[in-house]
Amino acid sequence: MSTIVASSENVRSADSEQLIKELSAELAALYEVSDGGAGFHPEDVEQPRSAFVVARLNGYPVGCGALRPLDDNAAEIKRMYTRSDYRRQGVGQAIIAELERLALEFGYASLKLQTGPLQPEAVKLYERVGYYPIPRFEGDWELVHAYRKDLVPAEINRP
Repeated sequence: MSTIVASSENVRSADSEQLIKELSAELAALYEVSDGGAGFHPEDVEQPRSAFVVARLNGYPVGCGALRPLDDNAAEIKRMYTRSDYRRQGVGQAIIAELERLALEFGYASLKLQTGPLQPEAVKLYERVGYYPIPRFEGDWELVHAYRKDLVPAEINRP
């Protein structure tokens, strides 16, 4: 049986850099732009209360995601990516679950993210795991889809 494991890794590792490169190339082609980086820089996740997560299937890197601070109470999910051959297998959900776990550990109350209109699968994933639409919070591209999820520490739900 295959096991997906998502965990924090160095954003500058060979696997992390390769996943980021693949995502940037895919977005550049999809949106017909020269830079698919979406304003992400490795330094974004080399600061306190940030992380870069790599998902592995039986040890092989199949996806990634980043968590970077927006302010004291909110962080942004960036660089969500699953290699095309591994989509619809729970990779994205595993990455989001780990990013949410880390966000709670870091003391964030909410997470935000933005995605483009040519990524309907991403929109479906985010909505399926509890993210709701909000107004754009960064950039000036009017077509962006912005989302938020409010995080509730597990201790609050205990009797």
